[in-house]
Amino acid sequence: MTRSADLLREGRGLLPDLVDRAKVRDAAAAWTGQVDTVTARTDRVDADALLIRPDSCVARALPTGQDLDATTLVRAPGTWSGQPA
Repeated sequence: MTRSADLLREGRGLLPDLVDRAKVRDAAAAWTGQVDTVTARTDRVDADALLIRPDSCVARALPTGQDLDATTLVRAPGTWSGQPA
């Protein structure tokens, strides 16, 4: 089992894709190097994905079954790390 603290150790954001949706991972592609994307399993039933800031706070959640709002998801990392690399 991998802990989120271990995944955040490098000081980058984290996007756990909780239901293995390729669109979620694709939305974060521009932020490679600033946001790490992982496919994860959880008992949560209220979210398909979470965007976690480097300080471990959840910045955005994608509710279960909701269409991906790529604009919100893609812009959120810019609030703490500037433009994508």
